[in-house]
Amino acid sequence: MAQEIAGTGQGPDAAALDAIQANALSQLAAVDAGMQALEAHRLRLLASLGHLALHRAGGGSSQRSAMEMRAVAAEIGVQARVSDATVERQIGDAMTLVDTWPVLLDAFANGRIGRGHVRAVTEAGGVLSSTAVTPEQRAEFEQQMVALAEATTPARVKKVARREADKHLTEPLVERHKAAREDRRMTCDDLDDGMSWIGALVPSVLAHGIQARFRAGAKAKSKDDPRTMQQWQADAFCELLLTGAGQPTVERTPGGAAVEHAGLLAAINPIVQITIPVTSITGTNDAPGGLDGAQPVDAETARILAGVAATWQRLLTDPIRGTVVEVDTYSPTEAQRRLLRARDQHCRFPGCGAKARDDDADHTIAWEDGGTTSLGNLAHLCRRHHTLKHHTAWAVSQPTPGVLHWRSPLGADYVDRPPPVGPRFVEVHDLADESATDPPDADLPF
Repeated sequence: MAQEIAGTGQGPDAAALDAIQANALSQLAAVDAGMQALEAHRLRLLASLGHLALHRAGGGSSQRSAMEMRAVAAEIGVQARVSDATVERQIGDAMTLVDTWPVLLDAFANGRIGRGHVRAVTEAGGVLSSTAVTPEQRAEFEQQMVALAEATTPARVKKVARREADKHLTEPLVERHKAAREDRRMTCDDLDDGMSWIGALVPSVLAHGIQARFRAGAKAKSKDDPRTMQQWQADAFCELLLTGAGQPTVERTPGGAAVEHAGLLAAINPIVQITIPVTSITGTNDAPGGLDGAQPVDAETARILAGVAATWQRLLTDPIRGTVVEVDTYSPTEAQRRLLRARDQHCRFPGCGAKARDDDADHTIAWEDGGTTSLGNLAHLCRRHHTLKHHTAWAVSQPTPGVLHWRSPLGADYVDRPPPVGPRFVEVHDLADESATDPPDADLPF
């Protein structure tokens, strides 16, 4: 490509440069698609070798099956000069993908989605391996996520996939969260160049000093304290950062797992947006809320945070699309900012997942060009894409409030729509043309 550009012998010809760039992009897309097809074929071969090993074991003991699997992994590893333990993990992952996520693998093989999409869906969907989840439910989740992955980036798929997978689990989030909390712990992982990861990337000598201090505290805990050493250290870590005390006490208040740390939750000033159905706040049911529109939050924790919140923002959500339609505040400027943050959730450049609270509220039509400070002319852009918009040939319009139409320098069009943040009611959609009698329940973020 460099020779093509250099061969003109004159100044840059915009049309020629565009043609060369378009050709290179086309070739890159073809190479990526071919590599994915080969990678998918490799995954299927690994899975078939794994199934062959199990068949060779003849349904014998688990040890016999493990040995057969290890034998074929060693064969591959020696040929490829790779650890057989690594190959064995690859075989297991390939078997899971082929057996559990066939539609996802087909979409990857055909180039409709990328590796990041596969990873996002399988990681979030791992919880659906429970026997309480039917194959039909997993298939429904898979179809939904593949359709979403074909239209957006892995970062956005990951957020939605975690939330959607949670909906298919029959055990309430309150109970699952209570059980998961039993595994809380504090770890110190050594990295390269004398660094370690202990909740923050710090010099190893400091990380190990911190770890030693927490261990000493755990050893000195009361004999009546029912927590394990790891649980005590994790609680002390949170206590120190949130309150400065570093001596976690056991809450004797009866209740669920969230009540156990009610004191720590009270130290949090809720400035991130948590959306939760009003019926969960009032205790009518235990439907989970959502943290920043992605991570599920059990109703008990959300109720505690609601109790310590200094202010409330009430958002009314569209019952059909699930998007925000109104904020009940009388201050126009602050209302616009609140609604924009709730509407956009993230940077509105196609595929960007940068959180809206860290982004710029950009005028789609610049102020100096006559653009107004209105909801239909504002959208969040991270600094990277804000700069891209103003200093490159990328262009954006907002024909409908919240719906951004982007055009690339080569003339490709992309539409970015605001993500849903509230519940969707299919039955309402079916009756959309009929007159509504009662307004839907509001979601209450704070």
